[in-house]
Amino acid sequence: MTPAPKSPAAALRSTGSAALGNSLTGRFLTALFAAYHEERVRYVVLRNYERWPEHFGNDIDLIVHLNDVPLSHAIIRRIADEFGLCWTATRRRTGHILYYLLPTPVDGVEGGILLDFRTDLIHRRFTYLPGPLVLDSRRLGGLFYVPSPAVESLEILLHCLLDARKVRPSYRDRLRELDAGSTNEFREAAERAVGPELARCLAHTLTRGEPEAALRLRRRVALACARHHPATLPVWLRARTGAAWDRLRAWFRPPGHLVALVGPPGFGKPTLSRELCRRFAPTRIRTSTADLEEPAPPVAPRWRAEDHHEDPALQGEAKPIRDGAGCQRLCGLGRNLAASLLRYLVQVRPRLVRGEVVILEGYFEDVDTSLRSLVRRSYVEALLMRLIPEPTRISCPRRRAGADGRRESGGVGRQEAPADGDLPTIVDRMTEQVVRLYTLQRAPGRI
Repeated sequence: MTPAPKSPAAALRSTGSAALGNSLTGRFLTALFAAYHEERVRYVVLRNYERWPEHFGNDIDLIVHLNDVPLSHAIIRRIADEFGLCWTATRRRTGHILYYLLPTPVDGVEGGILLDFRTDLIHRRFTYLPGPLVLDSRRLGGLFYVPSPAVESLEILLHCLLDARKVRPSYRDRLRELDAGSTNEFREAAERAVGPELARCLAHTLTRGEPEAALRLRRRVALACARHHPATLPVWLRARTGAAWDRLRAWFRPPGHLVALVGPPGFGKPTLSRELCRRFAPTRIRTSTADLEEPAPPVAPRWRAEDHHEDPALQGEAKPIRDGAGCQRLCGLGRNLAASLLRYLVQVRPRLVRGEVVILEGYFEDVDTSLRSLVRRSYVEALLMRLIPEPTRISCPRRRAGADGRRESGGVGRQEAPADGDLPTIVDRMTEQVVRLYTLQRAPGRI
């Protein structure tokens, strides 16, 4: 008796690990596609799947049916929890939903998994190929669903025209490998997307093996897509306006995070910051270091009368300046604060606007140390502390945390690094804190 064929989900469980590899990305995709088959989620993998598992590329591009997006979100959350991954989800104004999954602690080798979801083929909210057209042509390409060769050829060609604006060598080789320009399915799909005249032109460029010739048709193809999908043009305009507003708002409310390393000299703050940047280098959490403190100037030599040639009678009239004068210390404190704020605005603020995690080696240490002894008015102290940008996290040794009654990082609280222990243990704990900080506001309950 012939055994019944296995379902895609059973096939993924039995052979998926070997087919997609034993890497984190391969194991996660195996579980994801198996759950999709069980829950009957309608999806297709767009491109670059032919190079799996040797190379998964920078991201995994998928199209999911609009009605299945909430179910897909719940599945990804569940599998991420099973794998012990921290995850973020971002719905961009371009119409893409990006999931970034990262294991903790960060080891400096694993770069994480980036999933790029969409419901239609779009460029900045401009729809050039409807998602239902791609989903209707899907076929089971081994262990997951992929578009048919004709629709995949059309998708790659339109992506080169409207999105990339060039034909990469990998896309050219893939189009020649598919060789679907002369098929009736390609012409029918192209007619539904851009009309019969441009469909013939696109098919002719693929038949001749010259996809670069289609770049001259970019304007005509964009206008044809706008005519076939009238609702996409106002959506595209709103997306462009919203993106400009987001860039402007980022200067006032930066999406990045400040992580300040506070501790006494010899705590190893430069070493910790370099090690954290090395750990996050392969990931998509951009991390950099900065130092707001000005290096100490060289000590001026003491004044001696024999080194000068003034009248000896006048030398006795010179009054030595007292080093501990409160007004001089306050003026020096103001100069240091102004210099640190200038470095913050020039070096740190642009990185925070770009969404980076900036690690500060020291954080207005001289201001925090000398403020209480110099300023007698509480409102003056409050005003000066208001000028200091508040960090999102402060990491300090246990023996310093709250022992001197100084200002805590209001609302968020200090995060303590282990006072003793080897460097990898300390860095592991700090990477977990940074990842939790990064995912705190990027993990919505639903999409």
